[in-house]
Amino acid sequence: MIAVRREKYSIFVVDGDVGFADELGRRILARSDMDLCGKAYSGDVVLPIVKEKRPDIIIMDLTLPALDGISVIRMLQKELTYRPIIIITSAYSNDMQRYLINDIPNAYFVRKPISFENLLDRASELVQAASGFYAKAAGENVEAERAFYRILRYNSADSTFKRITSLLHDLGVPAHLSGYGYLRDAVCMVIENPILINNMTKQVYPALAARSGKTPASVEKAIRTAVEVSWSRGRAEILEEVFGFTVNSQKGKPTNTEYIAMLADRYNVWMK
Repeated sequence: MIAVRREKYSIFVVDGDVGFADELGRRILARSDMDLCGKAYSGDVVLPIVKEKRPDIIIMDLTLPALDGISVIRMLQKELTYRPIIIITSAYSNDMQRYLINDIPNAYFVRKPISFENLLDRASELVQAASGFYAKAAGENVEAERAFYRILRYNSADSTFKRITSLLHDLGVPAHLSGYGYLRDAVCMVIENPILINNMTKQVYPALAARSGKTPASVEKAIRTAVEVSWSRGRAEILEEVFGFTVNSQKGKPTNTEYIAMLADRYNVWMK
C-alpha cells in the first residue's frame, strides 16, 4: 500500500544531473503539498534510502551512474514492502525501455525536457489518484489495478484517449454527465486488459469508485444513465456502425457491459 502523508507527499529525487536534481529539490520544498525526503545522484544508493525514508513518490532519471533506472525499479519491486509512485524521466529512450516501464503498474514515463512545475503537478495527480485506489481497493483487484494505472497515463495527446473521447461524443454522451468519465475510463481499462469485461462489478466499478471517492453502485448507475442518454440521443449512423444489428428499438438499450465491450471491440478493429 502507498504510504501517503496527511498534509504533504514526500518525494525522493534520483538524477545523475546534479544541477537538475538540486533545482527540482528546491522546487519541491517551495510547494505546500510536497516535501523533499532526499536526493541521490546514482542508482546504486537508492534502495537503502528508500527503505529508510519510504517516500510516496520517486522521481528518477532513466540513465543513472552505477545502476540504470529500470534496474533500480526491479530491485525496488523485489525488496520493498510498499509501492511508491515511480516517475521515470529521460530525454532519450527506446521502445523497449518504454515498454518495460509501461508494464510496471506504479511506474510512469515522462519525457524531458519538461518544466519542473508540470512534472510536480503530474506527480501530485498520480499519487492522489493512486492513494485513493489503494485505500479503498486494498490492492485486491490486481488486473483492474494494472489497467487503472495505465489509463492514468492517457492524456489529450494519446491516441486511445482521443479515439474513445471522439467516439463517445459521436454516440451522444454529454461530457457533463458523471457517467461520461467513468464510461471512457472503463472502455480504456477493457482495451488495456480485455479480461476485465467479465469482472465489471467486482473489479472495474470498485476501481473507478475508489478513484473518485464514490461507491461502486453510484459508478454503475452513472454509466447506465450515460448509456441511456447515448441510446436516445446518439447519431443513428454511428450507433449502427458501432453496434450493428444490436441497434433495435424492440430489443432495448444494451447493458453497461455490452456497451463497453462493443466500444472496446470497435477500437481494436480500428487499430488492426
